[in-house]
Amino acid sequence: MGKYKKILFIIFIILFGFQMFSCSNDEPTHICEDNLTEWNWDKEYECETTGTKVRICTICEKVIYSESVEIHHEIETVIIDATCEEDGKIKEACKNCDYIVETSITATGHDFSKLVITSEAKKDGISRRNCVCEHCDKILSREKFANNGFFAHGKLSVNGPDLVDKDGEKFQLYGLSTHGLQWYGRVVNLDNFKALQNNFGINVVRLAMYTDENGYCSGGEKQKENMLTLVERGIEAATKLGLYVIVDWHMVGAENPNDKNPRYYMSQAKEFFSYISEKYKDYDNILYEIMNEPNGSTTWSDCKYYAEQVIPCIRANTDAIILVGNPKWTADLNSVMSNPLKGFENIMYTYHFYAADHPYNAQVPTAYKKGFPVFISEFGMMESSGDGALDTKAGEFWISKLDSMNISYVAWNISSSRGSASIFKYGAADYTDVSDSNLKEWGVYLKNWYREKSGLNG
Repeated sequence: MGKYKKILFIIFIILFGFQMFSCSNDEPTHICEDNLTEWNWDKEYECETTGTKVRICTICEKVIYSESVEIHHEIETVIIDATCEEDGKIKEACKNCDYIVETSITATGHDFSKLVITSEAKKDGISRRNCVCEHCDKILSREKFANNGFFAHGKLSVNGPDLVDKDGEKFQLYGLSTHGLQWYGRVVNLDNFKALQNNFGINVVRLAMYTDENGYCSGGEKQKENMLTLVERGIEAATKLGLYVIVDWHMVGAENPNDKNPRYYMSQAKEFFSYISEKYKDYDNILYEIMNEPNGSTTWSDCKYYAEQVIPCIRANTDAIILVGNPKWTADLNSVMSNPLKGFENIMYTYHFYAADHPYNAQVPTAYKKGFPVFISEFGMMESSGDGALDTKAGEFWISKLDSMNISYVAWNISSSRGSASIFKYGAADYTDVSDSNLKEWGVYLKNWYREKSGLNG
């Protein structure tokens, strides 16, 4: 190689090396790669936009790498709970920008189902109770009510022919029965029972759970569960209000002739009363009516056998009062007196009458005088069909005799059915409205009578 060629080659090598180790190329060199900044934002950005991140050579200050990045809100959620009177809100705010969304939470409103007795519970007297919100303890009102029920008299028992209270003093229950729960289940709630208690002055409600007619035993499993739920709801509502409650196994045989005899659904009855008495064994305001109105060819022997099977199911859990029906639509105390149940305490025998069809019957006073405890678990002043005109004269004679013996009675019925025996007008939608304009003649009559009896008119 000539002298000049060697010089040119050397110059070439120098120039090439300079290119290799400088940052002047468009493509990054290893010098740039070794001298890059961390990723940084190339420009100001806002959330919900596309930003650009870059890495820059610290020697030549060129942007070596760039990357587009979608920017999203970084949300922090704050919940301000609603109160009874003030709305709450859900606040969603971005930590990086001014983005904020607020969603309102409607105020819960007060829950005044909590009832607190504020004056001494005097027997057969008028007391006042506060309606206190379950959530904030605000007092709605001090309402007047007939303190003639469980709050004042406690657990009941039987002494000879008499119903007595916790102090052993004679006591009388008077109140209302529901109609069939499968048709009028909506009556079973705290507000409706409370309206009846505050305006009628009753101290007992009866839950008429039909066994047939699409009832507990014939309506399928879903209906069985529904009936059970209604009974439980009724017990809880009555208990909160200090009412006594009768759990009624309402057999009548209107559609199924076999249901005229309590033995037909005896296994179901044993299951039901075992369950209810065990679940509510600590509830001292419950009475158990194990058969409503045996009829047809049913004999007292049938009823007695059934009672002897069912009563032990209840007694396994509680010594609560048990009401026992009898033949001829529960109007045959004579057969009971000739062959009574033995070996059981706190048993009462029921009797039913409808004054327009049933003149005052000597069976009731005779049974009482002989030491048999009698309980009128269903009555009316109309015909036994549940319809027809009221015979108040005959009915009042019945009541005067029952009152003289301190015998308890429950009127039929809380509903808006077609017959004259329902207290609400046909088709009435609001069972808390107990004004005369929303009641039938029977409802107005009972309201006035019970109010006077309870002292609410005083």
